[in-house]
Amino acid sequence: MKLQYLGDARDAFKWDLLHWICTQSSPRFDELLYVPMLTPDVENTNEGKTPDKWFECRAFIRPFVVSLKGEPRSLERISALGSVKQNTLPFYVSLFAPSRYVESGNKRPAYWGGFAPEECENSVVFFDPDNGFETRTQHGTKWIRYTELKHILSLLPKTSVLVVYQHRPRRKWDDVFADIMKRLDYTHTVVVAHEGNLAFVAVAGNASAGRRIIAAVESYANEHAIVRHEVLMNGLA
Repeated sequence: MKLQYLGDARDAFKWDLLHWICTQSSPRFDELLYVPMLTPDVENTNEGKTPDKWFECRAFIRPFVVSLKGEPRSLERISALGSVKQNTLPFYVSLFAPSRYVESGNKRPAYWGGFAPEECENSVVFFDPDNGFETRTQHGTKWIRYTELKHILSLLPKTSVLVVYQHRPRRKWDDVFADIMKRLDYTHTVVVAHEGNLAFVAVAGNASAGRRIIAAVESYANEHAIVRHEVLMNGLA
């Protein structure tokens, strides 16, 4: 995640979907834990400049997305997501290391200092790397490592799920998802919500959490014509 991405079209998809998962799951999730995996902004680029209106999020989400563009840019504004809809029971939004940059090499473990997934009861834990899951040739700051996700899932309470941002490289989604599943074959449930260039990969470690996240993602896709959903795994082979 880069601060320059705040409030763009992908943010409209991101926060609309996460709000839906937290509030429309049955039962609801109590908390959204946001793990930004922050990286420095880049000058002289068009990244983060796609208008938020390019994604048709729900009307009450739009002002929240627009607010994220306010200067100075700050991830702290995201904490307001849980209370954006009036007359609806709010959920708690917490941020992990909102000003800490993720690094690579032997500095990488320092990013996770203080992270305690075992304390995330009935939560959606969202990881927001610049590009998504690591590939065979790209292991730097823009990706989450499969070993990191596996360790976190092993500690996560059974009432909770993980969601990972995934940018589409110049490949078909089917091929991208097939590669991801080769490395997530240890888990119970994997379901994705995606449009042409962006996907969110939800992972659950057990049947109960899996049913909740599948139903939520499916219902979201049914309400958004541009969004597709696919269940990549439902029960260990």
